[in-house]
Amino acid sequence: MAVTVKMDAQGRVVIPQAERARLGLPDGGTLELVSTPEGVLLERRHQATVTTGEDGLPIVTLEDGDTVRNADAIEAIHTQRDDR
Repeated sequence: MAVTVKMDAQGRVVIPQAERARLGLPDGGTLELVSTPEGVLLERRHQATVTTGEDGLPIVTLEDGDTVRNADAIEAIHTQRDDR
């Protein structure tokens, strides 16, 4: 689905409420802007928590229970490691 939006002088773009609801984007949420050969892609960011299982392996849990991308899991693991 294509939606046309305008960018203001500060570079801000408003994602219409109907699209935010359809995509499950919370108000005040964070999106990652990814450059692609075709233009830009906005990806939803997930809040990930990393714990250590009984076997010593990291367990990545997302706030909304969605599946986790490898890059998100690695970033969460690195953040936990760096915070120690």
